[in-house]
Amino acid sequence: MEQLAEKVKILRKKMGWAQEDMAREIGVSLSTVQRWERQGGEPTRLARRELKKLFKEAGIDGEES
Repeated sequence: MEQLAEKVKILRKKMGWAQEDMAREIGVSLSTVQRWERQGGEPTRLARRELKKLFKEAGIDGEES
């Protein structure tokens, strides 16, 4: 199973978003999205909920490994 960092990158690219766009959509800072993509942090519960919705919308398995 893919790591969260890779799934976030895949989701962002599938949606056609820059990191700034994803941050705005989820309601987090740009540096937070950058940290997730570097595998340097875990999303908050609220951010995980938003990511899960977006993964589902994009047809990506959002379950974290």
